[in-house]
Amino acid sequence: MANPVATGKMAAGPRANTQPAVLYKLIFFTVLMAVVPIATYFGSLRWKGSTTYAAISAVLAANVILVGYVVVAFREDGGPTPPLVSKKKQ
Repeated sequence: MANPVATGKMAAGPRANTQPAVLYKLIFFTVLMAVVPIATYFGSLRWKGSTTYAAISAVLAANVILVGYVVVAFREDGGPTPPLVSKKKQ
């Protein structure tokens, strides 16, 4: 039995049926994770003046974005997957 890693079957590249919407969602949530917590930190620092309150609000904003990404990922419709067909020579 051949090792799939040694034969290069696992590193064949991305599948042809990968949807571009998945990549767009990932980029969207990545930008949100970079911008929203920092903006929340400095916004609440200017509003309240307390660094502790600003840090807690930034952490909460990051967690809300993370939970939102997980919810969107679970609700994503992958569609029915076709059954695997084995190619056995007889």
